[in-house]
Amino acid sequence: MNIELATASETEPLEVLDLQVLAGPASGKSFLSLRFLLRNDRKTKHLQIPTLTWFDASQLQRFSQELAVAQYPEICQVDLIDAGLRLTGSVRRLAGRWTTGRTIRIEPLQSSANQFASFTIHASHKDVKTYARKLNNRLWEVFTRG
Repeated sequence: MNIELATASETEPLEVLDLQVLAGPASGKSFLSLRFLLRNDRKTKHLQIPTLTWFDASQLQRFSQELAVAQYPEICQVDLIDAGLRLTGSVRRLAGRWTTGRTIRIEPLQSSANQFASFTIHASHKDVKTYARKLNNRLWEVFTRG
């Protein structure tokens, strides 16, 4: 996958290497932890988004699939209420021309208890499809392991 993540605290984009999904109970409910393995030059680190419910995870999966096939001027947006996230995806524009690239903005909802600095992900439509497939596979693995 050739996916770049841009945050307010990083001076250059971070390359997304992999995606991890882990399940864990919290307060009697089953939550999912979604982490991105990132690389910037020679450094590798993780970025974890707020925990997701299974409903939020299915919404995220659907959002990814819709964004992969979106055409200009379509915009995909979903609020992951339980996680307190808003995802907004659009077709990317470079140098005044629409491309096959996609931009995803991830920001906290105003009502979210977990406030964080918004960040942006840039990827091609093929990489978004690959990511959506990988997310689906990882969710299925976690679901079947219990």
